[in-house]
Amino acid sequence: MTNLIKYLKRCPSIVVILALIISCIWVNGNVDKWTKKSVIDWDVTSYYSYLPAVFIKNDLTLKFFDSDPQFYKDNKQYNPQLCPNGNYVIKTSMGMSVMYLPFFAVAHITAKVFGYAADGYSEPYQFMIQFSGLFYLVIGLFFLRRLLLLYFSEKVIAFTFLFVLFGSNLFYYASVQGAMSHAHTFCLACIFIWYGIRWLLKPDIKTTVILGLTFGLIVLIRPVNILFILFLVFFGVTSLTGLKHRIFLFIRHGTFVFLMIILSVLVFLPQLLYWKWITGHYFFNSYIGEQFYFGNPHLIEGLFGFRKGWLLYSPIMIFSLVGLFMLFKTKKEFSWPSGILFVVYVYVVVSWWCWWYGGSYGLRAMIDIYPFLIIAFAVFVNKIILNKAVMSVLGILVLINCFQMYQYRRGVIHFDSMTKEAYIDALFRVETSPNLEKLISPPDYEKARKGEE
Repeated sequence: MTNLIKYLKRCPSIVVILALIISCIWVNGNVDKWTKKSVIDWDVTSYYSYLPAVFIKNDLTLKFFDSDPQFYKDNKQYNPQLCPNGNYVIKTSMGMSVMYLPFFAVAHITAKVFGYAADGYSEPYQFMIQFSGLFYLVIGLFFLRRLLLLYFSEKVIAFTFLFVLFGSNLFYYASVQGAMSHAHTFCLACIFIWYGIRWLLKPDIKTTVILGLTFGLIVLIRPVNILFILFLVFFGVTSLTGLKHRIFLFIRHGTFVFLMIILSVLVFLPQLLYWKWITGHYFFNSYIGEQFYFGNPHLIEGLFGFRKGWLLYSPIMIFSLVGLFMLFKTKKEFSWPSGILFVVYVYVVVSWWCWWYGGSYGLRAMIDIYPFLIIAFAVFVNKIILNKAVMSVLGILVLINCFQMYQYRRGVIHFDSMTKEAYIDALFRVETSPNLEKLISPPDYEKARKGEE
């Protein structure tokens, strides 16, 4: 025990990770979503559908859905899209089902042993899927910590983790919405960064295999995250000459690059075969009727708007942007990859027809690139760590985030219809305002699908 205490004193970042685990368990214990069967719901319904369809129904065509569609709708199961050819297709790609698989297996065994319904949706399944996000997030944090230790002190890393984990909407999606894809993608992004840098410094077969499989899974979870490849292309590049050298590096190690691409494609191949089988096309937009409108990005609303503004509901992340500018002077190797990825990613995210991403706490799509932004945040913390005033402001922003999370859970902050008036009215409230319905402005989903304001 004495040795453990000494270790934790030397490694305060581990203490922060332990605090995250305890906090998430405590939050989940209070929310208790698994007994209410509200874990596998909304987006998670689609993410998860592949597992019960394959292992319980033995029918990935979902033809069984026609036997009692109302039952499946009422019980929040499958929720498939209807293809032009009349077949049912699962809306999301199967990456999250791959991530859920070990937890599904444990839940399935548990259900059979302890007499729960082994139908894929009883309490053991809900419980295991709920905590999968926290499990993967912690793994990702250990990879990220290994990287940050190359550049920063334990103290800087501990404060960086404390501020980002508890001061942003990542905390909400690690706890209350732990089954959503963001904590899982966070983990894979951390692994991708770690092995990506190792590969650029010394390409070898082991790193190539890990990197290829990880990147393939990242894209399989959310195809738009193919943009993460920008980090690999631009890491360490600080000039056009540097970019030329990077291209020569890829050419010189073309065999490894080719293997990496093949492995990524192999990970995605089951999805292509599934789409071909169900729809008749290898490439198919299973988000039927939904698309990007790149000519009409909602940049200001996405970053600062009252409906879902990223920096309004996670204001502490403003300092990660300050850190991006500081990278150019202190950690140049990270400056271009982080900056370019941020700009391109934000543009793509806010160009989606539903740029507010439905019912969510803040702009949740931004969480996927937090591992890249945390490096910039650490640069900022390293600069101001002795400034008690700035550190106090960051601490206050952590408290604000936790309070806003509580408000969101209580319905004080509306899930998709906030306005300036509703936000001001919600300040310091712990119960829903009686005037909320008069102050909110529900989005017009049908117009948004057409790209209209």
